Amino acid sequence: MDNASVTSNLIISTDRNSDNLSTNRYNTVSDGPVCLEYQCKAYKRRWWILLVFCFASLCQSLLWNTWSPLLDSLLISYQWTNSFVALIQAVSDAGFIVFAFPLMYVVETTDLRHGMVIAASLLVFNMALWNIAFPTNQHWLVAIGSVLNGVTGCITLAAPSLLSVIWFPMSERTTATAFASSSSSIGSAVAFLTSTYITGANVTASEVKHRDQLSPDFLDKLKIGISNMVYFETGVVVVCFVMVVVYFPPRPPRPPSISQTKHRVNFFQGLKSIYKNLNFWLMNIAFNLPNGSFNSWLPLCSMSFRSLGVGEVTAGWIGFFSLVAGVVSSIVVSAIADRMKRRLKLFCVILSLLALAALLLLACIQGDYIYIPENYFIGVLYTLCIGASMFINGCVPLFYELGCEVTFPVHEGLTNTVLNVVNNLVGMLFFLLFLVPSLASDTRWMTWTCVGTCALSIPLLVIMKDRYPRLELELDIANN
Repeated sequence: MDNASVTSNLIISTDRNSDNLSTNRYNTVSDGPVCLEYQCKAYKRRWWILLVFCFASLCQSLLWNTWSPLLDSLLISYQWTNSFVALIQAVSDAGFIVFAFPLMYVVETTDLRHGMVIAASLLVFNMALWNIAFPTNQHWLVAIGSVLNGVTGCITLAAPSLLSVIWFPMSERTTATAFASSSSSIGSAVAFLTSTYITGANVTASEVKHRDQLSPDFLDKLKIGISNMVYFETGVVVVCFVMVVVYFPPRPPRPPSISQTKHRVNFFQGLKSIYKNLNFWLMNIAFNLPNGSFNSWLPLCSMSFRSLGVGEVTAGWIGFFSLVAGVVSSIVVSAIADRMKRRLKLFCVILSLLALAALLLLACIQGDYIYIPENYFIGVLYTLCIGASMFINGCVPLFYELGCEVTFPVHEGLTNTVLNVVNNLVGMLFFLLFLVPSLASDTRWMTWTCVGTCALSIPLLVIMKDRYPRLELELDIANN
């Protein structure tokens, strides 16, 4: 079939035409040739699918970031340590790393619905363990539950680009990826609020220092608040599970775009192709060094800022606004990038340079190399943290889309899985450093680590060669 005949049969449609096409007529992971002789169509139900996926991703990151904002409260009420809280985060990342490829293989050989049902079920099991852990004082169950939550991330963190290519046309793809990937940041941001206000915790740096002098009533109040937070998160997770089970179809009856019908290489061929793709690895490292370290540092900012006299509530608000700013930035940048498809790398370089400047200033302030008057000190912390998050998290969907372009025709889910495995590996190594006693007690290294990783990423991005074969396929057929 020549391009002209293909073009005549490929019409993007958003009307209510008949959907009598069988859902097995196309598949993004097919090993054989795909028939293109039917209309492409963007369904209105895609927005519900995106909403359900975003809510599941929000729940996963909400649970992931539950304990870090409560570090001071847990230290006082349950005698948790900095190292134990960091270890919980580390084992969650380890769960992702171990199960990422097996779960994505399941998605490739079945469909995204199977992956989402597995993810929602694991969230429920996680909350069941947490509900047992605190009444019985078996806090090791919190760590086991966190492993299950990390496994959930194998779907919610690795599938945004896969979701967008299955359900959204080319003109909406980067924006859809931005919403899907940014929902994890929203969940982490919400955790900063729920951890503080549902528990009623308002622990200051002074109370942490003099915790041996606190009254039993104060400690009991903290424990009751922590239990209330667990109950709240249980309710949210149950709602998520019901939404996924009730309606989350594997794919639309008709594909939304031409590239979605394009044959993808199988799972193991895709892994081999990614392994040999130098440009992908340059981009992968450039993305995950700063992103993995910064998004591991931000949940622990109360620990990082404790030496500056910043309390748990203030640190929580800094984390909340930083993550919200990152979400807004990613959506705005993606909307612009959807109109400048061949400039993804340029956007990433500019944002990385701005992030480096913000983090360097923050590290110098923490190290007393720059003096800030007391009246302006908290405002400066807000500004620099929010700025760094805007620049680092603002380019997350761009990196996802750039990775899918560079590795095409490798399956989008597999590409994002590799990106997120490296991201979680960086985060896990960051958290494991807290097992070193000297690093757990003196946390100034945290911000300097973010500075170093951000600086290393820029030359890697500069020498990387970007290409856009997926975009060119769409444009060539449209122009013919």
